[in-house]
Amino acid sequence: MLIEFTVRNFRSICGEQKFSFSTSSDRLLSGSHCIRTGLKSVPRVSKSAVIFGPNGSGKSNLLSAMSVMRDLVLHSTTFSDGDYAERYSPFLLDKSAGRPTEFEVDVLLDSVRYQYAFAYDEHRIRFERLLVYPTGKSQRWFERSSLNDFGMETWAPFSTNFTGPRAMWRDATRSQALFLTTAAQLNARQLKPLFDWFAGGLSLVFASTKIDVAQMAKYIQDEKRKSVMLQFLHCAGIDVQDVRLSEPKSGGASADRWRGPGKPSRNASDQTIIEFSHLRDDGSVVWMQSTDESTGVQRLVGLFGPLLTALQQGQLLLVDEFDLSLHPLVARYLIQLFNNPNISQHGAQMLLTSHNTTLMDMDILRRDEIWLMELDDKAASTLLRMWRSASPPRKNELIGKRYLYGRYGAVPEIQPPDLIVQSLQTAMPPASGKRQLA
Repeated sequence: MLIEFTVRNFRSICGEQKFSFSTSSDRLLSGSHCIRTGLKSVPRVSKSAVIFGPNGSGKSNLLSAMSVMRDLVLHSTTFSDGDYAERYSPFLLDKSAGRPTEFEVDVLLDSVRYQYAFAYDEHRIRFERLLVYPTGKSQRWFERSSLNDFGMETWAPFSTNFTGPRAMWRDATRSQALFLTTAAQLNARQLKPLFDWFAGGLSLVFASTKIDVAQMAKYIQDEKRKSVMLQFLHCAGIDVQDVRLSEPKSGGASADRWRGPGKPSRNASDQTIIEFSHLRDDGSVVWMQSTDESTGVQRLVGLFGPLLTALQQGQLLLVDEFDLSLHPLVARYLIQLFNNPNISQHGAQMLLTSHNTTLMDMDILRRDEIWLMELDDKAASTLLRMWRSASPPRKNELIGKRYLYGRYGAVPEIQPPDLIVQSLQTAMPPASGKRQLA
């Protein structure tokens, strides 16, 4: 499970920004919303957290930073120079451009704590270190640093607790590759839990993410899982009778039927299609393709697979624009479902970005699970917990309403409408009279 994630100099993020699932001592909802770690320093972590803030404040960039970190860990040994350079996207509005981007994760895996960090620029890995706490005391398994672009790299002595052909792994590590990646792919057994967490412990859903048909096919072909999926949709207020897979049809009435405005056309080259059945007034059944359903239904279907997988496998699920096309009550339902102790039993966690202020409710989230992202006076993203803002919320406070009034910050600075009215009147040509009807 994730304890903490830190990023510096990435897109809109300039200085160090730190997100943490660690909780306060507040007992509110602790039985359902918190996971005990067994660590003295971090006794509990949250199952879920939501980041709020104005458009363009950097919420998505925080999740993208985790995505890029995972990408580098999994694939740095295979990147070309161009592919590697594309992963470097520094803050451009001050002298940070050219400085390394830095990532760090603090995770707890099978009662062992790992703190893994690295820094990189467009040329090479500048720093990499792994601290491991198998018994509560840190062990520095490896550390490397590079001070220039000419291949001068220094390595700290390997920990005696980190075993295997370490020198061979070190010598095989290229300047643009991570040692973690190289050694894990060369069968470094002790690094496998951390590498596997990046490979299978993280799941990301962005606004542009489409339904994973291959993943959904596994659920649909399993009657028990399909039943869970249908119940999931029913509980969210979606009235569908059944779900199935079908192959696309080329031509004919089925392919030419009305699809509604904005519906994409399909052809014989399309992949397997998900279809849902609905009842007509006369009791007969009609099957509709998922792309013919509303965007809200498509969003729910797209979230079902990642959500269920995270709960079953104890993954960290990251969802950007969580409330996209979802009714506020459905969004609340999904968070309550994720925090339900009878369902969430394997250490799953969920980090969301949202504009839905109805989630700012002490029945849905603890105060330490609400985060705010805003831009500072240098247009750089800053992240903080709401209860550490200048005016932290009190218990039983109407947080959502007061947030919209700007009590805690992280709201857009809306200008008076008269300004845009004057601009529009200046920019728009005068009306040419009423259109004549034919």
